[in-house]
Amino acid sequence: MPAGFEPGQTAAAPTVWDERARLAALDSYSILDTHPEQAFDEVVRLASQICDAPFAVVNLIAEERQFFKAEIGLGVRETPLDVSICAHALLRPGLFVVTDTTRDARFACNPLVTGAPHLRFYAGALLETEEGLPLGTLCVLDREPRPEGLTQQQAFALQVLARQVMSQLELRRALKAREADAAAIAESERQFRILADSMPQMVWATQPDGFHDYYNQRWYEFTGMPAGSTDGVAWNGMFHPDDQVRAWARWRHSLETGVPYEIEYRLRRADGVYRWTLGRALPVRDQQGRIIRWFGTCTDIEEQKQVEERLRISEERLRLALSAAEMVGAWVWDVPANRITADPGYARLFSVTPEAVAAGLPIETLLPAIHPADLPATEAAINAALAGTQDGAFEAEYRVLLKDGSIRWVAARGRCEHDRAGQPTRFPGVVVDVTERRQAEEAKELLALELSHRIKNIFTVVGGMVSLSAMNASAETRSFAGVLRRRLNALATAHEYVRPHGPDSRPAELETTLHGLLGKLLAPYAELSGERVRVLGDDAPIGVKAATSLALILHELATNAAKYGALVGPEGCVTITGERHDGRLTLTWQERGGPAVEGPPERRGFGTVLAERGAITQLGGSIAHDWAAAGLTLRLDVPLERLAH
Repeated sequence: MPAGFEPGQTAAAPTVWDERARLAALDSYSILDTHPEQAFDEVVRLASQICDAPFAVVNLIAEERQFFKAEIGLGVRETPLDVSICAHALLRPGLFVVTDTTRDARFACNPLVTGAPHLRFYAGALLETEEGLPLGTLCVLDREPRPEGLTQQQAFALQVLARQVMSQLELRRALKAREADAAAIAESERQFRILADSMPQMVWATQPDGFHDYYNQRWYEFTGMPAGSTDGVAWNGMFHPDDQVRAWARWRHSLETGVPYEIEYRLRRADGVYRWTLGRALPVRDQQGRIIRWFGTCTDIEEQKQVEERLRISEERLRLALSAAEMVGAWVWDVPANRITADPGYARLFSVTPEAVAAGLPIETLLPAIHPADLPATEAAINAALAGTQDGAFEAEYRVLLKDGSIRWVAARGRCEHDRAGQPTRFPGVVVDVTERRQAEEAKELLALELSHRIKNIFTVVGGMVSLSAMNASAETRSFAGVLRRRLNALATAHEYVRPHGPDSRPAELETTLHGLLGKLLAPYAELSGERVRVLGDDAPIGVKAATSLALILHELATNAAKYGALVGPEGCVTITGERHDGRLTLTWQERGGPAVEGPPERRGFGTVLAERGAITQLGGSIAHDWAAAGLTLRLDVPLERLAH
């Protein structure tokens, strides 16, 4: 191997390259030790004729040998690298010419010069990649020296032919890559079908124009239809007649606008029974943003609908129950005299006689009716109202123990009045039996847990699909799959914060500060390059009740930024700034660098409406939007006291 040609070293000036990179580039063409090919054979034949040379070679310089992809006159396919003249040609740019090898100290003792085939003249044009890495040469050789070298036309033709050789190598590599991509796509399609057929949901896919061309096995099992019979637009006939027009209109709207498809409809099962189904679909876009496929699912939600109907009936019963006098009790507490007078409804709930409470009883005789587990919090709320906190407002929900041993939930509301000296005087209020409502809330919580479980299963399935698809893939693909899996895990964690929670289903490690909550919710976007998402300014404590409402708002903003706003492209960024002032917190969400904003959206999505309602009703705050062309700026202003609850 010539000096300056060691692995990891750069060649002598003026050409500079790294040998390891050069060998890797050569290996990427998969050309070494391949059979002769007509395209290369014709090049050396033409070079031999143009240069009037008995020898012509397409020579590729490997680590320890030179391989002749095509040759005329030599009769061999390779030689050791230590006798290579072409290896020296790699060290110089352009055309490398040796007019008389016997007069050149580098080659005078070369066995190919001193012995057969007695090479005296050499001219080689570099085979060079677009990155400037030399792979070898297209060279011509002669047994006779040529003091005049090549003519101008011969030199030009030899370099043109060298570029043609590189074009053939690039074409050959591109075709190999296309074959490998086609095989990978076929394997990915096979794995997708296996996974899709194993899912409990019905899975389908369409062409960009909405033509359905794929359903998984679950679809055919559910509908009982023959394979292929619902392709195209025949799927609409599977819906309940009352839902067909609405479903088709919604699907056509998604096709025209590219917005995600979501609708509930009744789908005919194989036994002819129509069951409520949730249909969803998302578009798949190419690098130019054009839709190339739609993928969708159908999920049987009949049981969920039945639960919702039972909840509706239960709520109706609750309303009827509340209209009955026995479910509502009213009281007035003469605080200085410590006498509570109340009506029969109150007496029933606190297990005292109507006559006794009508005459007046001290509060100490009524408190034992409150469940021991709820008594400390209830007494604390009473004492806060007596002290004038929040203008004497009183609000509490607790359990009461009835004489028959049963337990009822009640909601108590009232306001303690104070004299000019700030001393409590009169404390009126009402108490309402809310047992049915609490039971309905528990049923809703059970439904939320079930839906959360299903969503977690979807995250798990998608993560499994990503892992399986990345098997035996390139390092770049595996790296992308790892990033995607981590984002899926982060989304699953964020999901725990944005769904409604009951006392027993909140996350075990719920963040207790604003910055901590932001870290959890923005984790799916944390791997974006650079400072794409920044959290600045003041931190603040947050309570378990406020966390859900605040998480819903922030999650909706982050999702919209990723779909339509600053996080769509590589240049956008989001800055979240907290500022504490006068007992309040102003949280500013600012997006910059994304697509130009054309003004407020024509319609607000369900998630946005729900988030804004939570800011107002749950947090007691306000939301202001600034739809500037440079990007959305949202300001959320909430009392610190409500934020800490």
